[in-house]
Amino acid sequence: MVKVAIGLSEEQAAFVDSDAVYRGFCGGRGAGKTWIGAYDLLRRAKPKRLYGVYAPSYPMLRDSTLRMFLEIAGKLGTLADMNLTQMRATIGDKTEVLFRSLDDPERARGPNLSGAWIDEASLVPRKAYDIIIACLREGGEQGWLSATFTPKGKLHWTYEVFGQKHPDVALFRCPTAHNPFVPMKFVEGVRGQYTPAYAQQELEGLFVDLAGAIAKRDWFRVVDALPDGVLRCRAWDLAATEKKLLGDDPDWTVGVLWAKKDGHYYVENVVRARVGPGAVEDMIKQTALLDGRKVWVHLPQDPGATGKIALAALVRMLAGWRVMSDKPTGDKVSRAMPFLSQAHHGNVSLVRGQWNKTWLDEVCAFPTPGVHDDIVDASSDGFNMLSQVRRPLPRVRGGIRRG
Repeated sequence: MVKVAIGLSEEQAAFVDSDAVYRGFCGGRGAGKTWIGAYDLLRRAKPKRLYGVYAPSYPMLRDSTLRMFLEIAGKLGTLADMNLTQMRATIGDKTEVLFRSLDDPERARGPNLSGAWIDEASLVPRKAYDIIIACLREGGEQGWLSATFTPKGKLHWTYEVFGQKHPDVALFRCPTAHNPFVPMKFVEGVRGQYTPAYAQQELEGLFVDLAGAIAKRDWFRVVDALPDGVLRCRAWDLAATEKKLLGDDPDWTVGVLWAKKDGHYYVENVVRARVGPGAVEDMIKQTALLDGRKVWVHLPQDPGATGKIALAALVRMLAGWRVMSDKPTGDKVSRAMPFLSQAHHGNVSLVRGQWNKTWLDEVCAFPTPGVHDDIVDASSDGFNMLSQVRRPLPRVRGGIRRG
């Protein structure tokens, strides 16, 4: 077991010193979750034992979890060998550590472990946790498990496991501000870009039910008309499904028209329909004709060859319009946060129309499980694109910005 004098926050020290079999370290962004997860494993590791380190995906394992582990092991002088082909490290006195991604939780089956660490546990399915805890048995002893994560609400399995009182389970919550190595202005700078409920989750490390709490109706003022001289963008979320094919409540194809001037943003118009693929193309073309050629058009870029072919066909159809596309990154809540944050600060208005209630109903219910989020997705993409557009308009090769 590694013992060194090292500066820890109060919450980190309590986590490392805990004797609970199952320990969760729940913190805000930048609270030092991955750092303390790696340090904790290195501190607890026994000679000639086997341990497992897990992350939601291989890129996260490679770029964050493994990188942090190797950095700390190097500083502590405990790293003996790292086999990147097998993703296996040797530390101390022949102690082995396996590094595995949980893209497929079934791959976590197999080895008997003296301990396991799941990094970013709120991004992995409950099934992965259930499989890993059944591996915690080596040398006739009960192994331990630690999980480091940012919370995802009280309906998530991490709250069920760590947020409620169970035998041999302990939870340690650490707000971002308690990490002494976070830059002084970081927390308030990020807080200003989040809505209050989202900041409680992402910065305070609290289990918050975001559904119905992430956006409020009174944030959105309704105006009768746009000011002169606005920049405009219509963004699409494409369902391309027919009701008769996919049950009673399929997704919608939605086009949200945004406008901006002097730092203020306006949702000008929303069109939506449940139609098949051919009708979707007609809908986009007709809407573009009505909007005019000065309005930017944003199209989603779905992964895979089929998505690229469909996008190329739509771009050809819109020859003469300013068309942009990029790949969505991050989860839906993170993508919506820029426009919801601006709304919270009074910088988003709706132009009066029959669609106002539909738009507000969906946005203010987001992200309720089972409730449509097509309007939110289109609104997020349109705002995020328009917020980057300046005069003079950027040059775009072939009409598409590659994501």
